[in-house]
Amino acid sequence: FYMTSKLPNPHYLPEICIKVTIINFTVTTKGLEDQLLGDLVRKERPELEETRDRLVINLSSDKKQLKDFEDKILKLLKESEGNILDDEVLINTLNNSKLTSSVIQERVLEAEQTEIEINEAREQYRVVPNRASVLYFVIADLGLVDPMYQFSLSYFSVLVNTCIDISRKSDDLDERLEILLSFITMFVYRNVCRGLFEQHKMIFSFLIC
Repeated sequence: FYMTSKLPNPHYLPEICIKVTIINFTVTTKGLEDQLLGDLVRKERPELEETRDRLVINLSSDKKQLKDFEDKILKLLKESEGNILDDEVLINTLNNSKLTSSVIQERVLEAEQTEIEINEAREQYRVVPNRASVLYFVIADLGLVDPMYQFSLSYFSVLVNTCIDISRKSDDLDERLEILLSFITMFVYRNVCRGLFEQHKMIFSFLIC
């Protein structure tokens, strides 16, 4: 059983909150930025995003394996009877887990360092999704000007991805970012203005400046 609400930030009594699980699907600035950053890097530096995706999966798998070893050892210790040193299964498990854990720990440390380097490279593109996120929330608030103005996140995401694909390319990162910033702003403006009344286009222009 579930209920949905269109309220952007609903408040419920404490006695209700302890009986249900509340899931908030509201789009946040940071969440949208991260989503658009992933889309941008996947198109501009596909090898970077593929490495990051693979790294996340491997890290998760290695950490799960470490947790499984810990759980198995704790279970054997709990079930062990008499002198622990006489329990060959437990001793062998401890030896194997020590060797395996050491290898996994090294892999985890290397992966975490690689992830830091990848994230630093991704952050160089942050300025573009930041601008795009601002544009989205301006467009989303146009409904306050006139209830007829309703633009979905999926529509906006398609606009941004189209801009990334058709805008002029450049090997210079700073130049490429400038191209994307100006192109996305103008492309989104032109497409959104098609659905606005004339008297509201100037308001929209000021809001995205």
